[in-house]
Amino acid sequence: MSIPTSGRTVARRSLWRRLVDWFRGTPRGQVTRDEEITYQPTDDSTLLTALCQGDVYEFQVHTTLVWSAFLPYHDLVAEAGEFTASARDTVRERIWEVARNFSPYQSVEAEQAIQEALNPQWCYRGAAGMVRCRAKVRVLPDPRVRDHLLPFEQRKLDVEANTTLALLRADRFEQVARRWQQLFDTLGHDAMVAYAAQLADPTVSAVVTSLVNHRRASAVQLVDVLRQASKDHENVGLYEFASAYDAALQTLRRQMHLDEGGFPIAAVESGAES
Repeated sequence: MSIPTSGRTVARRSLWRRLVDWFRGTPRGQVTRDEEITYQPTDDSTLLTALCQGDVYEFQVHTTLVWSAFLPYHDLVAEAGEFTASARDTVRERIWEVARNFSPYQSVEAEQAIQEALNPQWCYRGAAGMVRCRAKVRVLPDPRVRDHLLPFEQRKLDVEANTTLALLRADRFEQVARRWQQLFDTLGHDAMVAYAAQLADPTVSAVVTSLVNHRRASAVQLVDVLRQASKDHENVGLYEFASAYDAALQTLRRQMHLDEGGFPIAAVESGAES
């Protein structure tokens, strides 16, 4: 007959205490009342099946019994062997009672609930004295459920891997783009940079040339707008506005190295003007 109890755990005797007992002639294997020893059989793991919610699939529950008592070790081992069958019946009943509350996909939650139900120790009174028992469990889903979930888990892994790779690519792109931006800001965007880029790398040269051409075309268009605005304001007598537009036009030409016709100024001329 089993008796529920909370129990207590006390450390094993120290080596010094054992030596003192040996010198005093304490019989071998004798344990004082204040010391509790624990015994867990190495080959005691048992597989139980418990129906899940719906009574179609089953949890696979691996159980291990742990025994403790204020007895000599050999007496504890003997009492554990005597009450193992009864303890397994108790464990099986508690597992069956809890398992039906969870769906086949909730093996983790079921394991936590089952372990909580098995945490209180229960006792057996044998010939050598009182022994306590508790159980540890490991719950796995039904193999059919695992086979069903396998494709979804593989897709989840693919999504996580692709997300990690995409974030890595974005980080590297940002680093490279900012580095090129810094380089362009340092070198500038005039025709000389495009010619110099041809000596470095064909791909870089193509990009730089395209950038320079686009910038030059935009500058030429702006030059035309400023020139026309200056003429229009001069024709209507707004000479102050016309002078302002003309000053902006000349500044833009100098910055973009353009002549009166909107064509790039040669390198020699540019160096002479500077």
